[in-house]
Amino acid sequence: MIQNVAIMSDASSGNPQAETSPEWRLAGVIFFGLIALLLLWAASRILWPFIDAIIIAAILVTLTYPTFCRLRGRFRPTGAAIIMLIGITFLLILPVFILVVMLVEQATTLVQHLQSGEAKEILARMDLSARLVFIRRWFPTFDPAAISPQRLFLPIARAIPGWVAANGASVVGSIAGLVVDFFLILLAAFFFFVEGETIRDELFVLSPLPSRYDREFAAQFKDVIDATFRGHMITAFAQGAATAVGLMICRVPGALFWGAVATVMSLLPMVGAAAVWIPAAIYLFAAAAMGHAAYWQGIVLTIWGVAGISVIDNVVRPFTMKGKSQLPAIPLLFAVLGGMQAFGFIGLVIGPLVFSLLMSIIDIYKRSFGIRSSSDTAAA
Repeated sequence: MIQNVAIMSDASSGNPQAETSPEWRLAGVIFFGLIALLLLWAASRILWPFIDAIIIAAILVTLTYPTFCRLRGRFRPTGAAIIMLIGITFLLILPVFILVVMLVEQATTLVQHLQSGEAKEILARMDLSARLVFIRRWFPTFDPAAISPQRLFLPIARAIPGWVAANGASVVGSIAGLVVDFFLILLAAFFFFVEGETIRDELFVLSPLPSRYDREFAAQFKDVIDATFRGHMITAFAQGAATAVGLMICRVPGALFWGAVATVMSLLPMVGAAAVWIPAAIYLFAAAAMGHAAYWQGIVLTIWGVAGISVIDNVVRPFTMKGKSQLPAIPLLFAVLGGMQAFGFIGLVIGPLVFSLLMSIIDIYKRSFGIRSSSDTAAA
């Protein structure tokens, strides 16, 4: 004990021989590790509120980096990054802005229509209460008047202006928050464009793994993001096309426009194309009640939406993402759904990414220790 204290005192006084002793090296490693863990914890607490913006920026940069490299051959890195950000802004903001304006216009017209006397006449003609009286034969306590359209829809229509007046400030605040988040995404994307290769090289230097495994992880990260983007886009276009076809068959006005709206809605988690075809089916049933349409149109669209459009999301998305993500279709579906539940919107990418990297870790472990599975042995 006395010898250890003497060594530590010599080290504090600047004795170089004491600094090379095993006790001093162990104390230095422990102290450095504690400081590093403390700083990593503090850094994670600081960056956690912005983690969504950082991850989305990393995804955008990964998807568009080849284009940035071509621009970097003609401009300086900062100039190329600014051009990329301008292009991303226009590609993302303008379509969303136009769609929001159109939806607000349509929603305003719908609210005015619901508050008019014509809407009351339509709901009265539907007369669901009289049509559902037969259910009392099997369920005596059932009250058809409880699901009367007059009770369900008209109070909601009357309450909409009051809700807008009461929650207008929070809606404006949410829009302002979205603008700030998008600005943070652009800042993070600019940094990744300019310093992305430097960050990658530093990570390779700090990684204790052999360089071939570092390159494998980097390639896996890019492949999963590409596969996820491809899967979401193909699924959205498929659902939009299926929605447009269903609306055209059922003779809904503006079928192509609402198919485009369904394409955009399909990109939003927990929303999907149902935000288009369900109101369209309600419109067709209301028109049929007034004698302006046939009931088969609403029935066909409902069946088409439930059995066709909604199934596309669970069938097309996993198979279109299956290729480069190296995940079977069913585990990939669970990865997407579980990632959304755990991390929200960015879970669409994080879920498949975590599972794919986990498979890479298992594969590296098997190769490093010479472990062969039964399928590999059979193939050999």
